[in-house]
Amino acid sequence: MSSMIRLDKYLANLWLVPRRLADRAVKSGAILVNGQEIKKSDFKLAWGDVITYEWQNIEVREYIYMLLYKSAGYVSSDEDEFGYLSYKKQMFNCPYVNLVHVAWRLDQDTEWLLLLSNDGQFIHKVISPKWEKEKEYEVHLESAISEENCKQLESWVTLDDGYFTLPAKVAKVEDKKILLTITEGKFHQVKRMLEAVWNKVIYLKRLRIWDWTLEGLEKWEWKMIEV
Repeated sequence: MSSMIRLDKYLANLWLVPRRLADRAVKSGAILVNGQEIKKSDFKLAWGDVITYEWQNIEVREYIYMLLYKSAGYVSSDEDEFGYLSYKKQMFNCPYVNLVHVAWRLDQDTEWLLLLSNDGQFIHKVISPKWEKEKEYEVHLESAISEENCKQLESWVTLDDGYFTLPAKVAKVEDKKILLTITEGKFHQVKRMLEAVWNKVIYLKRLRIWDWTLEGLEKWEWKMIEV
């Protein structure tokens, strides 16, 4: 990415001001950059500058990294889908919500730790199995799971499409509750892994992505992170 960006373009990228109205907003004196009134829409912003608009201070960032505690009932998609609202509708007062994208598409009926960024290389590094970045899940099951089934999950299981999973980590918490850690991210993988050992997931919650956890976050809350 370039080291500088036009003020009107960045305002439009944030969806703070429609691109066709950005010039008017800037010339009205409604925009401050680093505390100074700016009236030229082609003013070049540098990363780290601070825009003030409608009493909100927004740092101009090249790369954005965020966590969100998504609650059930929202899709992990940048757009509303299938009658469900996007996770982005939970991110109140987040100035960067329209710049970021989600790593992994996840079920609407579950709650998760979501990792969001506008850095495509970073997202690829986190989700690609070759980098072995762990994802930890709390899994509640329909039936009690045996030690034999846990050992099978730790070795490998065959999914319904013939795919052999990589070794997982399994910690049995209760007869019908486990902590499952995987380094892959296949479609509905956790549910399909448990189906492979003749069980069914009735509740699923992602607790950790790599080194990031839900600690300190309530449902619907988001926070910036450094990588």
